[in-house]
Amino acid sequence: MKQMSEPISNENKFKYPINSVENAFSLLEVLAENGKELGITDLCRKTSLPKGTVHRLLGTLKNLGYIEQNPQNRKYYITFKIFKLVSAITDKIGLGQITPYMRELSQKFNETVNLAILDKDEIIYLYSVGSDNTLKLDLKIGSNQPAYCAALGRVLLAYLSEKKLNDYLQRVKLKSFTPYTITDKNHLKKKLKLVRQQGYSFVSEEYMRGVSCIAVPLKDHQGRVCAGLSFSIPTVRVDKEKLPLLIDSLLSTAQKITIPGFFSI
Repeated sequence: MKQMSEPISNENKFKYPINSVENAFSLLEVLAENGKELGITDLCRKTSLPKGTVHRLLGTLKNLGYIEQNPQNRKYYITFKIFKLVSAITDKIGLGQITPYMRELSQKFNETVNLAILDKDEIIYLYSVGSDNTLKLDLKIGSNQPAYCAALGRVLLAYLSEKKLNDYLQRVKLKSFTPYTITDKNHLKKKLKLVRQQGYSFVSEEYMRGVSCIAVPLKDHQGRVCAGLSFSIPTVRVDKEKLPLLIDSLLSTAQKITIPGFFSI
């Protein structure tokens, strides 16, 4: 499910970027994406950067402690120091207060529960609690997914301002991942309006065959939507009796959670 992030739209780009900073983060993203050791040749190929540039950037990132080199095969890997940056975000969103509720939901229904935020045109999964079922969906923390075809994405898009939503719909391309993916922008906009009216989103097999998701918004002290909470369930286990129970449990749990309020969508 993990995919590389889409490029930032031109309207949001800084006019005078520092190329070396962009290149350094490209290396970090590639190392994080693969989750394994990579040599200079592989890094050059995956980033399209010259060997000399990659070598200098790797040396700098190594000095800073964000990457390390295996002395046996001379390949590079990302270090745990990156968690210092991650923890700053999870602390601000109040992850420590949210995870007990997620575990409670997961144990009650024996289904996977996820927490995600909207990051530009995608959702980023911040935390996931898996189930004991043999047939289940395990989501990797930090993985991303297009917002328009995810229940979490739609519940966050639905609460955007009209301007932000229109800007999103203008720049995003609605790619079809399954026969059920909504690719018509007018249809999507109607779906988002319904999501806002009912307070939750249900998406079945639009991103991945056999997977259905239900999501609700999480708000801060001022009532602004900041994140989303969801169930990811194999479609074969979604029935008319279970679905209302899952929705009600998500909605009641969301009322108990308040995001600290350091950001909103």
